[in-house]
Amino acid sequence: MKRPIQVLHVVDSTIGWDQRLAIEQLLNRLPAERFTQQVVGLGHRKGEYARIDAPVKVMPHRPYLDFLTTPRLWSLLDKRRVDLVHAWGMHAISTSLSIGHNSFPIIASVFDPAATDRYSRSYRVKPQVRRLVFACATELVRRYLVEKGVSPEDTVLIRPGVNFSTLNRAKKSNLRSRLGLSSRDVVLLTDYPATRQGGQFCAFWATAVRSFLDTGIKLMLPGDSRETERIRRLACAVGQTAVLVLPGDQYRQEKLIAIADCLLIPAVTGVSVTAIAWAMGAGIPVIASAGRATAELLRHHHNGFLIKPEETKRLAIRFAEAVGQRREWNNLTETARSQAYEVFSLHRCIEQTQNVYENLLANRPPSDGIKDPAIVGQPG
Repeated sequence: MKRPIQVLHVVDSTIGWDQRLAIEQLLNRLPAERFTQQVVGLGHRKGEYARIDAPVKVMPHRPYLDFLTTPRLWSLLDKRRVDLVHAWGMHAISTSLSIGHNSFPIIASVFDPAATDRYSRSYRVKPQVRRLVFACATELVRRYLVEKGVSPEDTVLIRPGVNFSTLNRAKKSNLRSRLGLSSRDVVLLTDYPATRQGGQFCAFWATAVRSFLDTGIKLMLPGDSRETERIRRLACAVGQTAVLVLPGDQYRQEKLIAIADCLLIPAVTGVSVTAIAWAMGAGIPVIASAGRATAELLRHHHNGFLIKPEETKRLAIRFAEAVGQRREWNNLTETARSQAYEVFSLHRCIEQTQNVYENLLANRPPSDGIKDPAIVGQPG
């Protein structure tokens, strides 16, 4: 009987919720008779790294001193006879690359277009004998990596998978009531975590403006961060604390998407395509700044709202106006949900990742036999 492929997932604290979600999906859905998987974490468990719902073997690690962890990781690789490393996070990549043994390929999943410069640097300094391949969540990520020196043959496009069962269970749960929300509230959600560049500040102003026209308008601002605290202080200063819902880090972003009424993405860079994909699957409208990342998935008044980027206050007004166009939401969400079934199939996402693993071990191009199902943004 053929030995199962040994996959080692190496994770660090820089991963986002979209990467944590992708790891869990692979652990739960890759066929056990074909793959054996283990997760190694670098350093103290915090953020999304701490939320991985699976056993994690933690190794001591100091950022930017990756070589200190190398001997222990190499010992594990040798003991487990690992065939392939899937690295999640910049420290995970650099630590895996620092291992002198060159028999195993490394695959790294990249979701954020704004992070492609850092990922491309790791590619350019890797040993020539080491194979490093990037699984890109969008065509934009793939294009940026190639423009920054990554060989096209070392990239493959795998769109994130949406678990519709998770969405349906969350919708039927009492999560809204636990958060103090009623069925009459219109709950707007932003991406996670809140950052200065993430657009959550604009989302707050848009919600505050809309609250003067509509009752029950709420902004759910997930996570605990400095930006979250800054927005909370601002809400107190202008007497708008009633519009804020602050769930902290208690709930997973994919479940918050399920119980929200609309997703706001004011940022142009660092956009989570996973959040948009899950919102489409949940049947909630997406209002987003028109940038390259959002325009790859959305068409204005077809499956979402795209708004021309402007300075913060003017952009907030535009978002507030779009929130008021709720009569159009049903038609948009029906189109978006049907596209999500086709483009963001979880079964296809897992199958394509499996194909990449097998292609690498057979020394084939990683994208061999993999086609992009996306038709969003194309006419017709």
